[in-house]
Amino acid sequence: MALEDRRHERTQINYEDTNDCFHLEVYDRRYVLNRIHDISISGTGIQIPDEIEPGTPVKLVLRSGGHNISVNGTTVWNDPITSGQETAPPQSTYRTGVQFDPRDRSCSLFFMALRDFITDRKKSAL
Repeated sequence: MALEDRRHERTQINYEDTNDCFHLEVYDRRYVLNRIHDISISGTGIQIPDEIEPGTPVKLVLRSGGHNISVNGTTVWNDPITSGQETAPPQSTYRTGVQFDPRDRSCSLFFMALRDFITDRKKSAL
C-alpha cells in the first residue's frame, strides 16, 4: 500500500518496555509490541520478529490501566528489516502493515485508548 493510498493520517509512536500490555495475536502466536511505526483509526505499522503473510487475520490488544481493548485486522504488507554488525549474523525483523477491520466498532476506541496509553507513559517519564 502506498503512502498516498492511506485514508487517515498516521501518527508515529516510539516507546520502550510496555510490560507486555500491547501485543499482536496471530492464530496461536502472541507478539509483544514495543515498536509502532505509525497508527491511525484505520491501521498501523508495527515491527515483529516473524514474517506474516499478507491477508492473515490478526488482533491487536491493549491492556493497561483502565484500558482493556482489542481490534481485529488483516496484514496487508510486510518488509524485512535487517540489522546487526558485520561480525555477527543479522537478526531479521519485519515491518508489517495491519489494516483494521472497518466493521469492527472498536477501531476508534482502540486508537483513542492507545493515545491515552502513550500520553500516560510520557507523563510518567517526566
